[in-house]
Amino acid sequence: MAADGSAFADWSDAFDIVPEAMLLVDGEGRVAAANPAARERLNGAAPGEALASYVEGGERGVQDILARLRGGAHPLPFILPLKDGGEGERIRATGKRLRRSGHGVHYVIRIPPVESDRFAALSLQIEDLDNEVRARRIAQRAAEDALEINRLLTRELHHRVNNNLQLQISLLRRGARTTGNSEVRAFIEHAIGRLRAMSAGLDLTYHSGEAGVDICDLVEKLASQVEEVMPAGHEIRLQLDTRFAVSVAQVTPLALIIHETLTRIFIAGQREGQTITLASGEEEASPMLELRDGGDWSGVDEDTDMALANALIDTLARQAGVEAERLNTPTRALRLRFFNSTAIT
Repeated sequence: MAADGSAFADWSDAFDIVPEAMLLVDGEGRVAAANPAARERLNGAAPGEALASYVEGGERGVQDILARLRGGAHPLPFILPLKDGGEGERIRATGKRLRRSGHGVHYVIRIPPVESDRFAALSLQIEDLDNEVRARRIAQRAAEDALEINRLLTRELHHRVNNNLQLQISLLRRGARTTGNSEVRAFIEHAIGRLRAMSAGLDLTYHSGEAGVDICDLVEKLASQVEEVMPAGHEIRLQLDTRFAVSVAQVTPLALIIHETLTRIFIAGQREGQTITLASGEEEASPMLELRDGGDWSGVDEDTDMALANALIDTLARQAGVEAERLNTPTRALRLRFFNSTAIT
């Protein structure tokens, strides 16, 4: 320790051999004494220098530390943020306010040896890591709670919408039974078919989630509904060789396209029984769905109701983001091409 005329000069020998870095700091934050270990650790810290030169936060940081030590007479552990040549280093230290003497109020600061401090630094890292893990667990639980609430709301919304659809179907069926007008009855029955198609798509969407709906599941469910009401002699065959998923936004318009094509064009346009085929496949690496029967597209424009159905199908195809193509190869076919759908293996 550098010689001085203060009372600390009598302690210099004992002070110098301590392996810990030891600092004596006055009430203004100036170094009154520093042993060799402290001078090495702080790259200087000669008597008379400001401790703020070595501590992150400067004078304010030092005064915050001294304010904590000033409040008690017992050793107090704290974190000392050293500048360390421009790279911040947080180390554990212990400080204590000394008794007032004729030289004023002083504080002693002890910094563990480097090896001990590395262990302390590792402990700090572990503590920070533990706090981060705890925070992430709390955030994860909050996210899981929010997800569960979302599931409950989705289920409740599905039930309410589905119940409303079923209520409308029941009311329309009652109206169909009470009317004596065959045209009104046919109109109501077709409206019921549309609502049932929408309900089928809604139910499949609810159970499939965000992954999308398997086109084969949608086709099978809609074909089953149409078979319940189609005239005798008609038959629906399924050739679902390719499975692919359609998005939630596509399900309802696709359900209505299939229903309109089967009921208002294929079945309505044939007086005698015929076979209707619904086939899935791929063409030019794009999934497709094809609806075929034994008719011909040339007669569609001559019938007002069928022409309106055709226009509606085009509108629904645009909403679903699919390409609708009408072919006679050699029999009538509506081919729907899907460009952004995912194959299901």
